[in-house]
Amino acid sequence: MQAQRGNAAAQYELAQRHARGSGVAMDRRRAFELYVASADQGFAPAEYEVAQYYKGLSGDAFDPVRSLRYLQRAAEHGHGPAQVDLAFLHMNGSGGVPKDLPLAFQWFSKAAAGGAVVAQCMLGDFYKNGLGGAPQDHAQAFQWYKRTATSNDRCAPKSQYELYVAYAEGRGVRRSMPTAINWLKRAAEAGNPIAQRTLGIAYETGRGVQQDLAQAKFWTLKSREGVAPHDDHEHEEHHADGHSRHGGHTHPGPH
Repeated sequence: MQAQRGNAAAQYELAQRHARGSGVAMDRRRAFELYVASADQGFAPAEYEVAQYYKGLSGDAFDPVRSLRYLQRAAEHGHGPAQVDLAFLHMNGSGGVPKDLPLAFQWFSKAAAGGAVVAQCMLGDFYKNGLGGAPQDHAQAFQWYKRTATSNDRCAPKSQYELYVAYAEGRGVRRSMPTAINWLKRAAEAGNPIAQRTLGIAYETGRGVQQDLAQAKFWTLKSREGVAPHDDHEHEEHHADGHSRHGGHTHPGPH
């Protein structure tokens, strides 16, 4: 067996099978041993699994220093989810990692180049706001939002809302209220509460749509579903033109 001969990829695959109980007995301890053996040979997916283990997410050990060390190694070896996780750690200044927006931007850029959709969404925010050494470039931000708005990733409704803002204000693209409203409706229907509230305001004021107070009430109430009363003032904090001050991407959690 290749795993017994020390093949890193084979060790990783066997670890996966033991972790799931797929074709072999479920044995998390054996899975962890195989992940470590594979990780110690520089196999990035195994390094990421060991990082998750020491993070306390897939095992009973909690060692944030070791977790970060393996996460860093996996990211440096090109593992997209590790790059995304490391970028968020640097962006938020959490997990024992100092806040460093330029480093966050670098890791999001690497992950985005590898096809990580959430990283591509985040690049839209970095270029929109000129963060982490990224030049403020609305056209570049628009391209990233456009690329991710039709994805199946959970960040898509945020990107859809950003396309609404871009088209409504002519930010990085020619202004078009009909196109803006189409994206706003799409974001609202996808469950984005900021988009739902903004669509409610649009129907209330007749901005870009025919005034419809029933629709205004519907979308306003929809936007409040799941929002705690003490959060409502934040949830409804909007610019006078109906654009939210909130709605930034959040880390989607473990990959």
